[in-house]
Amino acid sequence: MRGHGDLRAVVIVAVVLAALALVVPLGWLSLLLLAPLAFFLTGYAILLAAFVEGPQPWPRAFWISLGLSLAVLALLPLPLNYLGGLTPATWAIALALVVLVAAAIAAARRPADWTGTSLAALRPPPVSPLAAACGLAALALAAGAIVLAQVPLSNSKAEGFSELWMRPGPGGASVRVGVGNEEQRRTAYEVRAKFAGGREVTRSLTLSPGETSTLRFAVIPPGTLANAAFVSVLLFRRAEPDLPYRRVYGWIPAGTQ
Repeated sequence: MRGHGDLRAVVIVAVVLAALALVVPLGWLSLLLLAPLAFFLTGYAILLAAFVEGPQPWPRAFWISLGLSLAVLALLPLPLNYLGGLTPATWAIALALVVLVAAAIAAARRPADWTGTSLAALRPPPVSPLAAACGLAALALAAGAIVLAQVPLSNSKAEGFSELWMRPGPGGASVRVGVGNEEQRRTAYEVRAKFAGGREVTRSLTLSPGETSTLRFAVIPPGTLANAAFVSVLLFRRAEPDLPYRRVYGWIPAGTQ
């Protein structure tokens, strides 16, 4: 992207925000770091890839970028659901990849004599102190709403639940089991997977409210699966080790890994 300072700046900001969101230990802080990437930078990168004749004026560029970003947020869950699930890590990586791909397309499509700088075109016009204060207050409220929407609140009268799901792994020689904690407190679990021939595998894990985890179980040694295999998975809460809480079962298609 030599000679395209605006593209380099967008890519650098996107990668830094995604990396910080992956390493910070606080969920609400990760969401705040991802907000500019999710609600503006992805759409702006697509805008740069679509309009290569010259920079777009500030109001139009801002609103188009916002709309394109919302469209990306609406479309990404479908592929992410099959590529690791909807987790903060997959969101951060996917959003950064959208920016990288769009920036690469923009650099390839721009004319050889490109001299425009879209970052300068995005510089907003002067605003009054009152308008600036109102805008900052609106941003703070929006950020607070995003954070609150992701934080489970305690309620002594509310009843939580735990999730359990299963799907075949690559090639059919393994099975992936997902556990999600929507309880009101941190909960310890035990997952028992039963396979053909009486073989049983047990895994233990502990999840905080709103947290999910995916476990992988080998159906039989890789490369030897000739027929479909039946798998049954039981979920226990460690506080009630003898009472199955959830159960999933099904046939894993034949295949080799």
